[in-house]
Amino acid sequence: MLKKNFILSVVAFGLLAPLPLYAGPGHDHGDEAAVASTGDGPKRLATGEVFLPKPAQRQLDLRTQIVQVKPQAKVIEMNGQVVLDPQSGGVVQTSLGGFFVPSSNGVPKLGEPVTKGQILGFIQTPQAPLEKSAQLAQLSQLKSELALAKQRLDRLTLLADTVPKKEIQATQAQVHSLGEQVSAVSGGIGSREELRSLSNGVVASTAAIAGKVFSEGDVLFEIVNPKVVRIEATWFEPNAVPQFSSAQIPAGEKTLKLNYVGAASSVKNQSLSLVFEARDVESIRFPTGQLLKVYGELVDQIDGIAIPSAAVVKNAANQTIVWVKKEPELFEPKVVLTEPLNGVEVLVRSGLTGDERVVIQGSTLINQVR
Repeated sequence: MLKKNFILSVVAFGLLAPLPLYAGPGHDHGDEAAVASTGDGPKRLATGEVFLPKPAQRQLDLRTQIVQVKPQAKVIEMNGQVVLDPQSGGVVQTSLGGFFVPSSNGVPKLGEPVTKGQILGFIQTPQAPLEKSAQLAQLSQLKSELALAKQRLDRLTLLADTVPKKEIQATQAQVHSLGEQVSAVSGGIGSREELRSLSNGVVASTAAIAGKVFSEGDVLFEIVNPKVVRIEATWFEPNAVPQFSSAQIPAGEKTLKLNYVGAASSVKNQSLSLVFEARDVESIRFPTGQLLKVYGELVDQIDGIAIPSAAVVKNAANQTIVWVKKEPELFEPKVVLTEPLNGVEVLVRSGLTGDERVVIQGSTLINQVR
């Protein structure tokens, strides 16, 4: 009897003891995060997927984007070079040769704006001593003849009533002719060539140094219009040049759209030159002679997915992949087939079907999780 009463007391005490309470979904206060184990950190699963908690995603600054299949222009990648625009730029060169003499404003600096007709400097043509002596002697003789002709004209003018008019006119013509000869010879002694800008723009390159000697035909300045970008791309294919609608070139993290001007009709260095240009360009400058990639867009279009180049990485098998956000904390690798698009983006031809959330920033960091 005593044993039976003891058992009933234990059961009653257990029923009266407070039961533990559990919060429903969505009502926790974050206490679990404080006691999270190391097993909740980033890790690669046996399936190849990567588990990445939300705090880790924020630390890695991941960015995703939902992709869609859209018509994209077919692109051909070519090598190109920035060239001088013949309509808005030009060169300043010497036609005689000699040593450079700066103007009163000094030697023009790189990037300095210039206007059409502005004097950029002078070329002083050197003379041999014998040649200069001969010119001085010729000048002295012409001055002497001019003085005598003026004296004769003065005498004839006083005798205008008795001297035939045609004689006075002949003497006047002689005085005028000798004066012109004196001016020409004196101007040739120690003369210098003016170097003027033939267009508005900025100084893109300069070889001018005070006192430096230049040969006939040497280029001293190159003037360009900073708002015009002109590109010459090379076409090596033996078949006919396709019909381009436009082109793009990378400009930092952006691209610059170019208009297709046309193709050359003659082969040079076993290739044809294709010309693209953009006008009224602001805040972007490309130096003349810079080599870059040109992505020519054809008139024909194909269906595909455009994603940033940074989204594409290589896996351990050297396959091209992108990371797709499968679940809030689960990322899945997808093998894709890509081709160049515009230097900043690539075109995914297979591997994605659309509506996937692709990682466009931080793919390399996810790829390193083990």
